[in-house]
Amino acid sequence: MGNDWFEGKSHVVLISLLMVLAYTLLMFGNNIVSLTHPDEVFYIQSAKEMVKYNSWLTPMIFDEVQFEKPFLSFTLFALAIKVFGLTAFGARFWPAFFGMVGVGIVYWIAWTLFKRKRLSFLAGMILSSSFIYLALSRAVLTDMIFSVLVTITIGCFCLSYYNRKYKSQGIIWYFVVMAIAVLTKGLLGITFPAAAVLIFLIYKKDLGFLKCRATLWGALLFLALALPWHILMYLQHGAWFLEEYFYNVHWRRILASEHARLDNWYFYIMLMFVGVMPWFLFWIPAGRSIFLQFKKKLASRDKMFFLLAWIASIYIFVQPAHSKLASYIFPAFPAIAILLAYTLNGALEQAAKGEDPKLVKICAYIMSVLLIGVAIGGIITAKQYPDIILDLRPIYVSAGVLVCISLLIIIFNRKKMYLHMIVTYLGVTLTLLGAACSSRSYIEPWVSCKPICDVFKTIDHSQTPILSSKFYVRGVRFYTDRPMAVIDINGKGFWSPHPIPFLNKDEMVIDFLNARPVTWAILKEGNVQDVHRILKNQPFRIEELDGIGGKFILKIEKTNKGE
Repeated sequence: MGNDWFEGKSHVVLISLLMVLAYTLLMFGNNIVSLTHPDEVFYIQSAKEMVKYNSWLTPMIFDEVQFEKPFLSFTLFALAIKVFGLTAFGARFWPAFFGMVGVGIVYWIAWTLFKRKRLSFLAGMILSSSFIYLALSRAVLTDMIFSVLVTITIGCFCLSYYNRKYKSQGIIWYFVVMAIAVLTKGLLGITFPAAAVLIFLIYKKDLGFLKCRATLWGALLFLALALPWHILMYLQHGAWFLEEYFYNVHWRRILASEHARLDNWYFYIMLMFVGVMPWFLFWIPAGRSIFLQFKKKLASRDKMFFLLAWIASIYIFVQPAHSKLASYIFPAFPAIAILLAYTLNGALEQAAKGEDPKLVKICAYIMSVLLIGVAIGGIITAKQYPDIILDLRPIYVSAGVLVCISLLIIIFNRKKMYLHMIVTYLGVTLTLLGAACSSRSYIEPWVSCKPICDVFKTIDHSQTPILSSKFYVRGVRFYTDRPMAVIDINGKGFWSPHPIPFLNKDEMVIDFLNARPVTWAILKEGNVQDVHRILKNQPFRIEELDGIGGKFILKIEKTNKGE
């Protein structure tokens, strides 16, 4: 299966193969694990309330309006609820669907740039099997939807620049999709693709490329699509919308850290390296390839710079911000996948000429050793948690598969069957996915509130508020539909305030419990200890009823002082 095989196939056949792979990796079995806390349940709960209140343009949470993100992703999630019901598959449908679309878009961009089918196929294969892409395709978040829209936007410019026959159409669609990206995740929908284009055109000394009628029409269409929702929300909610949406969601994330431990200079650099696992070691020959492109002034260096400008356009905006998350740098990964595919395709072309792709071979050998280490380490680690991992058989099977993959990489490398060796890397991602699915029974209680809420709903059928730990409150709300309150002693509250009681002082907890004869709680162990400490000399009886996955059900009942 050499280059001739790929060149002899139509784009339809190759993209169809990629879609089968992408479906297997990104969508198949999306309902195995219930929705997890705290983020998946946040987004789908918002969509659930939008359906309940018929509020298709305004996101909601805890029965009130919220502007954590613009409306578009929430509306898509709400549509999924209408079609699939409140199921895990339905909730995860749109991220997985957009993940599959993104794979096809990356194939198209790689073809537009390099006109090599094998390279384009490898780009889609690398992207779909990268661990970060797998994770965000299978999670109810807005990041996959947004990232694919940014990718399409940049792809439209790529088409307009490298195929002048479609210049006008490409520029117009660039602005149209950019507007949709803004309605998905806010102003970054402008900054990411605009920065990529400007960096590239400045490098090319070709800013005049944008001086055309299509740019004017595109800008007008952008305003026509992106502005109305923002104007409508301001008219309906006034200054509060401006403060929450522009200051809290956008500007405050630059000034303050939502997760202080991630606020360092190397977080995104490290993530761009390891996020493409299992392909991460190929960054080494990719770096060398990029260096040689510019040192030798090769013909394709401008296209290399286009991909680097794409990556830089994301990095220069997310790195200075104090709030750092893996999902913020995620729109750079399609470009990274194309860079790695270019490197691997170059190694295959070297081998076809009888040359030795030494650096790629060395990276593959190192990977084979790492896989054996992961297999051994996985077994040792699993044995240390017998209370959580009750059945070691899936661990042993996964470890055995990883060892087999390692041996195949070595064999194919020695036999100079380099394409077979590259395809073997897919087995690592498939093994990870298989291990996660087979471990579902003992993973779910720790990552989802559904098991504890299922137990709770058999104990209490009232509609009184549930006292919950901050980390679990969205999940408990989603699975019980009950009013909520949060206990988080000395806590600082949510990044975007939720309209529920937030009890961060002992006195606030006592006042809340005094308001009703019985209070039910679903708490983590630390908060259980807080409750016992706070009520030590107070007229309350605490009964611990059940515990699953680090979550505990408490019944807190007022008593007479004399009891």
